[in-house]
Amino acid sequence: MNLKKIFLLILSLISSRLLYAQEVEENIRMVKPFKADGISNEWNEPLNEYNDATKLAFALANDDKNLYIIIESLDPQTTFSVLRGGITLNINTAGKKKDGMKLTFPLMERPPMPKEGEEHHEYNALSPDKEMHGLATMNKSIRVAGFKNIPDGELPAINQDGIETGMSIHPNRDLIYELSIPLAQLQVGLDLKKPLVYNIKINEPGKSSFKREGTPEGGNRSGGRSGGRGGMGGGGMGRSGRGGMGGGGKMGGGQRPMQGGELAAKSADFWIKYKLVKA
Repeated sequence: MNLKKIFLLILSLISSRLLYAQEVEENIRMVKPFKADGISNEWNEPLNEYNDATKLAFALANDDKNLYIIIESLDPQTTFSVLRGGITLNINTAGKKKDGMKLTFPLMERPPMPKEGEEHHEYNALSPDKEMHGLATMNKSIRVAGFKNIPDGELPAINQDGIETGMSIHPNRDLIYELSIPLAQLQVGLDLKKPLVYNIKINEPGKSSFKREGTPEGGNRSGGRSGGRGGMGGGGMGRSGRGGMGGGGKMGGGQRPMQGGELAAKSADFWIKYKLVKA
C-alpha cells in the first residue's frame, strides 16, 4: 500500500470518528431530587440543545434508575402546536432510527365527531388564548405503545409503572414538559454500550401519532391503574444551538407560519442519539 492510500485511510478513520462524536451525545448525570411537574429547577437554564425546525429546546439525563427528559417550547406557535397535537417521544434501545417505545402527552379532550346531518364545529375554531388557558380540558393520561411490560393504550398520569410526566405554561406562552421513565421499563442498564436513539415529534393536530393493531385509538387498557413512584434527578446544561444529531440538527417535517391566528396542520420532528452515563 503506497503512502497516498495510507494517508486517505487515516483521513477516513478520523472523519468517521469525528462524525460519530458529533452525532452521539452523553446524558447529564442527575443528582438532585426530580419531580416531573413542568418546573425546570432540576436543570440549568437555558438548555443547551435546540432544534430549529420545531423550535424546541431539550435535554436528557439519567441516574442509576431513571431516564429524564425536558422539552421546552420557545414560542407561542410551537406551544399551540404541542397543545393541539401533543408530543410523541419514540425511544429505540437498539440504536436505530426505527420505531421503539412511544409515549404521547398531552392528550387533548376533543369534541365528539358530529353525526350525519349535524352541524360540524371545528375544534380549531378555539382561539389560541382560550386553548392556552383551557388546561383543565386536557386528558392527563399518557398514551404508550411498544413497552414489553406495559399494555398499549393510555396510562393515568399517576401510575404503577413508574412513568411520570408534567407540563406547565408560562405567561410568555413558553411551555415546559418533563418526563421520567424507569430504565427497567426500557429494559436497559448503565452498561448499555449503544446510544439510545430518540425521535421527538410534534404531532399533527387531531391525528394519533401511533396506533397498534388490536388497540382502539385513544382506548384505555390501563385498567384504572394508579399509584406512582418518584425518581432522583438533577444536573444541567446550557443551550448552545449546535447542529448535528446531538443538537437536533437532523430532523424531518416542518411547520408553516401562523396565518390569521390559525395553526399549521403539519407535524414536525427530529432524531437524536444519547448515551446513558454512569456515576
